[in-house]
Amino acid sequence: MGFYAFQGKAYLTDFTAAENPISEGGIWTNGAAIGSDWNNVESTAGKAFGSTTVTGYDDCIAHLKSSVIAFPRRQFARGKVYRAGGYSPGVNHEIELLLMFDITNGNARGYEVLWGHAGNGAVVRWNGALNDYTPLDDALDFGVPAHGDELMASIDELGVIRVYKNGTLIRTAPADTTFTSGQPGMGFWPNTGATPANYGWRAFEAGSL
Repeated sequence: MGFYAFQGKAYLTDFTAAENPISEGGIWTNGAAIGSDWNNVESTAGKAFGSTTVTGYDDCIAHLKSSVIAFPRRQFARGKVYRAGGYSPGVNHEIELLLMFDITNGNARGYEVLWGHAGNGAVVRWNGALNDYTPLDDALDFGVPAHGDELMASIDELGVIRVYKNGTLIRTAPADTTFTSGQPGMGFWPNTGATPANYGWRAFEAGSL
């Protein structure tokens, strides 16, 4: 891509700027800057990643602002993996796609699809308060992610979340209709001992179905 831009009800970026927190012209809402209880997303030229390691469930999260572009209930988020060569920490390190997300002060709610560096995956509902979450489809195996792999998560009007790896459907989670509005975004969970910049997204796209 080499750019970030809106195209109708879609947003595409491959992170051209070094920013902490990520802004890209003021279109991102970040976990610490707005939510207070979580952490921000950081970017450098060519990748986005968690701004810090975490000690609990204070993930590094960001979603697109509804005041800039409001996505409909049928939406998707898609990321292309950045993974440094040989990176395999002895602790958990996850990258995340967010759907129907909304961050306000002391509240972060919506749906998360996570992909751990060892291949583990899950679909999780964030209920709002820090540490308040509900697994919807847990203990999954998405396969060990390689640099350049693509993960896509979508949600439809019935609350069904589908997960695609490199264009192939790999999981359909049970329907959940707790939230019917919110924005796509991304997140990261680099546990203490991980190197945040070594595992992230090298490109991100969000759009309507």
